[in-house]
Amino acid sequence: MTRVRSVLLDGDPSAPQQARLGAALAERGIRVVVLGAPLVAAEIRSSFGQRCETLARPGRVWGPLASGRLVSAAHRARVDLIHLNYIRPDHEVWLRAGAPPYVATAWGSDLNAHDFPRTAGYLERVDRVLAGAAAVTADSAPMLAEARRRAGPRLNLPSAQVLWGVDRRHFDRSRHVDATAALRRDLDIGEGELVLLSARQLGANYHVDRIVDAFAASAWPGRGVLVIKLHGRKGEGERRLALEAMARSRGVADRLRFAPPCAYADLPAVYCLADLAVSALEADGVPSTFAEMMALGVPQLATDLAAYEGVLEGDRGVLVPSGDIEAMADELNRLADDAALRASIAAAGEEWVATHGDWERCVDRWVALYNAVLRTESSRR
Repeated sequence: MTRVRSVLLDGDPSAPQQARLGAALAERGIRVVVLGAPLVAAEIRSSFGQRCETLARPGRVWGPLASGRLVSAAHRARVDLIHLNYIRPDHEVWLRAGAPPYVATAWGSDLNAHDFPRTAGYLERVDRVLAGAAAVTADSAPMLAEARRRAGPRLNLPSAQVLWGVDRRHFDRSRHVDATAALRRDLDIGEGELVLLSARQLGANYHVDRIVDAFAASAWPGRGVLVIKLHGRKGEGERRLALEAMARSRGVADRLRFAPPCAYADLPAVYCLADLAVSALEADGVPSTFAEMMALGVPQLATDLAAYEGVLEGDRGVLVPSGDIEAMADELNRLADDAALRASIAAAGEEWVATHGDWERCVDRWVALYNAVLRTESSRR
């Protein structure tokens, strides 16, 4: 039976998810080659203790010669299959004749032209990449449907919804008690104070300003603090200054805290600070943050996006209309008042993630898709 032996990862060069996937594949005995992402390769080796190889990405100027060299390099590395994470126009290189087949995973912002305006040429090239994919995946049903639509009218195109799940061995609250206590002291969070956590990035599309507004309009500042997680991304310093200015204007500057950027392995200690986590996006997939919070028993409040259906709905989370700051403030009040409700949401989330968001099962789905693609390619030869 045809099985994948070697996978080349080509995607966001700074994303921790790339490193997680590479390490998980290597742990299964699959050779991993990382393209043009030294930070990802270093994370696979140092944080996860797994082996990987690397290929250099050609310079900014693409053309037949550069793309031909890259395809030849992939063959010399004995790459069976390529996994694209975050689809970009320069992935067109893999459309070249003779290139290994590739699985394309949409991440959201790569297909979201509303919040991330793109030129017509950019969008056309991304669509050509999708049209050439041997299979497509995404972490939410709406995003998967959009990727399939833009891939064109191929009725039998293999596809799968695969979550960026959670390693429940590491995201275990009992393993991070001391680190969380130390962080609480470092952030000057008083004993007994409630913590509202905004753990997503600070980019404009994450609408952290709305979280600050809702926090200020709620009773939460009288009971605790808002902790905003920093990620070390470009432009974050300016956004932090704007949020601090907003907090001052709302009279809650002394109730604001910023958790510093940290390695992926240290995230559980940050998340365990939270009595409640909050997310305010208008467009999203299903972030690994949700599964990680659930595994740690952190209840969540988020906007009512279609992507979250089946994840935070029901008794596993509280959803409010996107952009409705008053509704968010009302729910913050309700959740601050009701510790039993927070505990109930947390328990339901822990139960759900054990079945649906376990990282090992998520990686199994990708590997099964890899093998299905290779069997199809083999039958065509």
